[in-house]
Formats: sequence, C-alpha cells, structure tokens
Amino acid sequence: MNAVAIGPFAFSADRFSVIAGLIVFMLVGSLLAARIHNRLGTFTTAATLFGVVGARAGHVLIHAESFLQEPLRVLAIWQGGFSPTGGFLGVFLAAVMLWRNAPKAAPWAILPLAAGLFVWVVATTLTDSGAAPRAPETSYAVLARNESLAIAERKGRPAVLNLWASWCPPCRREMPMMAEMTERNPEVDFFFANQGESRAAIESYLRQTGVDLETILLDPFSGLSRHYGAIGLPATLFINPDGTLAATHLGEISREAIAERLAAFASEDRKQAE
Repeated sequence: MNAVAIGPFAFSADRFSVIAGLIVFMLVGSLLAARIHNRLGTFTTAATLFGVVGARAGHVLIHAESFLQEPLRVLAIWQGGFSPTGGFLGVFLAAVMLWRNAPKAAPWAILPLAAGLFVWVVATTLTDSGAAPRAPETSYAVLARNESLAIAERKGRPAVLNLWASWCPPCRREMPMMAEMTERNPEVDFFFANQGESRAAIESYLRQTGVDLETILLDPFSGLSRHYGAIGLPATLFINPDGTLAATHLGEISREAIAERLAAFASEDRKQAE
C-alpha cells in the first residue's frame, strides 16, 4: 500500500503528494509576494482555497443524491472525494482574478504553479511502492462460521477487503455504512479482517454496536496489514477478480468512494464480456 507515516500520522501516498505540492505552491507564492508583487501571495491563497472547495463541490454534485440524504457529510473531507475538474476550475478562477487585478504580476503565477506541480510529481514517484502484492494464500478463520477462508482462493469476483479494529474510531464510524454497502452489492465479496484482536473482543464489540457483518476474518497477528503494507487503520483494499490489487484507501472511506470503485469493477466486467 502506497502510504507515508510522519510521526503518529499516516497519509495515503496520493494525499501526501497533493499536500506537499500545495505547501510548496503557497511557500513560493509567499516568497514572490515579498519580492515581486503582494498580489501573488493572495493568488496562491485564493487558488488553494478555491481549488479545494471546487474539487469538493464537484464531487458532491456528482453524488448529489447520496449527499442529500446526509448533508453534513459534505464537510467530511477526511473521507476523500474530490473532483480534479472542479479543482482546476477553482484555480483557473483565482488566476483570472489575479490577471484582472494585477496583470503585470500574472505571468509570475506560473512559478508557484510549476513548483507545486514538480513537487507533486516527485512525491508521487518517490512514494510509489512498485508492483502491488497479490491476494495472500494464507487462510483466516471466519468469525461466524466454522471454517477458514483464503482470499486468494476466491475466483472470478471482485472483492473489498477492509482492515479494521474495534479500538479504532474511524473504523467504528464507517462500519454501519460498510454493512449497508455489503447488502446493496451482492455481486462483490466484502471481507472485514480484524487486526490484532481476539475473538472475544470482536464478538463483544459486535454485540454492543449491533453491526451485522457477514464475513469477518480473524487476523490476530495482523498478517494482512503486513502483507499489503498498511501502516494504519482503517484500510480498504479493492481486489480484482484475478487477485491483483486494483486500488487502496487509507483512513475512513465514504460510500461514494466505494461506489465509484465498484462502478469501475462493473465497467471492467462489461468490457471483458464484450
């Protein structure tokens, strides 16, 4: 799993690259504001704000029906969910404002943009862990059934593997939504691998919360976290029907992010059928 840990904080590689790029973008803008024109500092601040708001707004509009059911989730940006098109439009608006208010300073805006883009590319390259691991052959006990299951043995169906623990607040928040998505998508295998806890602790958590998950795997030694390189919880992995890793998400995930990935699975199935 492509991820970066800084002290107690863990970031997925794509988020870390964007954050690093934005920091450099704003720093270069501040330096140019002090030496060239103070409007350049205003530009980088506005571009960052408009870009983030535009990217989030674009994502929300795409999934308007889902967000209308829980409007406050629009603010849950830690779950991810941003539209590149919306972000570009936000930055473009900030650039237009700079050109209208300070046309002589506008050409200098290329420097912070180029610096931020360069850092983003470098960070993306450096955090790329290379070939993703295939589904493990190891078998894990299934909590509700007297049997063991190896994810690698599952053939012909896409899968979602969620790594979680009952002591993890983001894991607990996303569990009810995960249970809902499992019921709504019977064509996909959902696995919930508890990391590092005993059977008794898991059963106690499920009784207290009333969460009903069909396939909970017992992984008392966190073998799946090591196999996939997950440096934090929760972690959600999307696995192709052939066992290869399609995508990963570190941290709390939204139903829209899951829906987008499941739609990609369905699209790939249609292409293969044709």
